[in-house]
Amino acid sequence: MSSWKKCKLRDILELKYGKDHKALKDGNIPVFGSGGIMRYADTSLYDDESILIPRKGTLNNIFYINEPFWTVDTIFWSKINTKGAFGKFLFYQLKTIDFANLNVGSAVPSLTTKVLNEVDIYLPPLEEQKAIAEILSSLDDKIDLLHRQNQTLESLAQTLFRQWFIEEAKEEWEVGTFGDLVEVSSGKSLKRELFDDMGKYEVLGANGKIGKTNEWLFEEKLIYTGRVGTLGNVFLIDEDKKVWLSDNTLVVKPKKYFYFIYFLMIDFQLKNLNVGSTQPLVRQSDLKNIEILLPNDEIVLRFEQQSKNIFKKINQNKKQIQTLENLRDTLLPNLLSGEIILK
Repeated sequence: MSSWKKCKLRDILELKYGKDHKALKDGNIPVFGSGGIMRYADTSLYDDESILIPRKGTLNNIFYINEPFWTVDTIFWSKINTKGAFGKFLFYQLKTIDFANLNVGSAVPSLTTKVLNEVDIYLPPLEEQKAIAEILSSLDDKIDLLHRQNQTLESLAQTLFRQWFIEEAKEEWEVGTFGDLVEVSSGKSLKRELFDDMGKYEVLGANGKIGKTNEWLFEEKLIYTGRVGTLGNVFLIDEDKKVWLSDNTLVVKPKKYFYFIYFLMIDFQLKNLNVGSTQPLVRQSDLKNIEILLPNDEIVLRFEQQSKNIFKKINQNKKQIQTLENLRDTLLPNLLSGEIILK
């Protein structure tokens, strides 16, 4: 590591503030907040390679982007000094830093340019930076490919659902309510001190994973969606695993069918059930009272079997993704500390 040079983040990264996005029209340019992509707009804030670092919220969500983008004011964007640093290498090095330890906020976790500019960065020669980044990027590319395969597979099952149960719905099917098929409850708040980055179980909210803990609330197959705050996302847990579902979720346990219920909920457009004023809210009763057509058992069971086969492949891909992520995360600190020397 003798050839590695120590510098400050300010020497290789010029941090910039994001801007409000509300006046932007819809388009195909990603708009980032500290949680990731919020929407797509027609205007970019910057068109070149950049690293995005949260200013408020989830401080360890670092993003790399090499296409036009927009950021809101909860996340910094940056201009990279490419004479001293290779962008993708710098991104991976920043991923090894626990920015939560640099938090200067009280109620809301926050970072400032003053604090970030003083972060120590260690850089090998540019060619070595590129070689390290290529190794890690190749793993990320494989992970991304598997994620895209899973999206394609799920889209296939959803297309099948819409064809069989929406487009080809039969007049003789009975009318019922969603509550005839499911039990609905709310998740439970988890005390802040019980969150643990090294915890064994995922904490899940209206937007998906929000942390880890050593406590758990459910250990069964279930479906969940947002109750308050972010509405409309529907998530499926189709294996028995221990998780904690936060109090901003609605927990749906199918009485009979599983994948049919999942895609039915996606088709509901749950954002339309919002009754909140200051913030979006969905009531259990409104979800259970949605009128639906009840297909005969034969066709639903056929759909369940086909979906089961599709999601079996999806879960195999998820396990492969986990293996690749573990390999990447093991290599990451060793490559970026100089312990593994590339020749």
